[in-house]
Amino acid sequence: MKKNNAIRFVQQQLIKKQSLWSLGSNGVSALAGLILFAISSSRLSAADFGIWVIFQTASTLLDMFRTGLLFPGYLQLSAGKTRKQKRSIFNSVQLVFILITLSQCVLCWILKLAFSPASAWYFFFENYPWILLSGSLVTLAEWWFQSNLRFQHILFLRGIHRVALLSVAFFFVFDLHGLIYVQASANGLSAVLILFFFQLPKLQWQMVKAHSAKLFHFGKYATPSQMLSNLLRSSDTLMISSAMGAAATGIYGAAAKFLEFIELPIRSFGAVHFNHLAKLANTGQHHEALAFARQRVVSTMMKVLPVVLFLGVFAPPLISHISGPNYAASVPVLRVMAIYCLLIPADRYCGLLLEAFARPDLNLIKVLVMLAANVAGNGIAIIFFNTPLSIAASSIVTFSVGVAFGLWLIISKALPQQQQSVSFKVAISQN
Repeated sequence: MKKNNAIRFVQQQLIKKQSLWSLGSNGVSALAGLILFAISSSRLSAADFGIWVIFQTASTLLDMFRTGLLFPGYLQLSAGKTRKQKRSIFNSVQLVFILITLSQCVLCWILKLAFSPASAWYFFFENYPWILLSGSLVTLAEWWFQSNLRFQHILFLRGIHRVALLSVAFFFVFDLHGLIYVQASANGLSAVLILFFFQLPKLQWQMVKAHSAKLFHFGKYATPSQMLSNLLRSSDTLMISSAMGAAATGIYGAAAKFLEFIELPIRSFGAVHFNHLAKLANTGQHHEALAFARQRVVSTMMKVLPVVLFLGVFAPPLISHISGPNYAASVPVLRVMAIYCLLIPADRYCGLLLEAFARPDLNLIKVLVMLAANVAGNGIAIIFFNTPLSIAASSIVTFSVGVAFGLWLIISKALPQQQQSVSFKVAISQN
């Protein structure tokens, strides 16, 4: 018993240390993103800034096709494996990653021909491939580091990348094309750094097919889940853009930028905890994984609460100093967003559990239900109110639906049959 307690204590300390590294790397990204946001929103016109918000939203959505197909399955399959086994899995990931990246670039350059050069979508399809290509090695490196729980390396890499990004942005960001230039430059510098200071597994063709079937089986559900999950987050922006115009999109985007400081600990802890949840699930300890996830939800909500209160109280000066006086309408939007973000930890860990239990199909169903609820809520908000604030308020219902439905899927569908009744009683009694 003492030996087991000692092992458990060491594991908990290791998880805490890794969580701090992960929090630091995401913190660097969030801080740099906020500074770049301040530079771009202050130097660009409202219309150009709205185009940039659309660019970021669309690029995140498209990147989820590549990420969803490969990354969740890679993490789930490699959890608990030896370094040699992880290298074998990573070989399969690299080849498919390269093929998808090149295909997306060609598709974008073809699609730009369908739009006017003055269109926001022409700007996106023309420039997104350069961001995609220049950042490919950085993405692969971060995936490899995360699968090996080397979050300190991710922190170092992101620190260099963000410093380079902001240094160039200060001198060159005065229009939309300047934003593309600085991002591609920072990606290129980081790629050179990876080649000189880190050793990623080299592609070995004889090992490529070893895990392809498992990756694709996982990815065929995880890909639409990832894309629809990002569409869920992006649907507000896209619907505001269509119904209210670029100015309203900028107002909503100015408030949404601050949510990174709420999502920051959630993403950071989730990146570390997924590996532990997958290890437990891969060894048949589903009940232990459920209990661990419940503890993490409570702990994360307690960490998020002070940030929510801070944003609610200091929303006016934050919006005024970061975005400027033209974005005063973003203040109530930010306050409403801060409220529904209290539900994000529970929703996030429901998704992590479903994927850790190797049930990405159920997670896809959960995301579809949330997307349907969000689109319906946004439609009602537009018809009756037609303001960014009403769109933000509808998200409270969306995340409430996600948490309730996700918990039901875990208890009734994802847990092994013999553990369902016991785990349900434990989950209810602990609440």
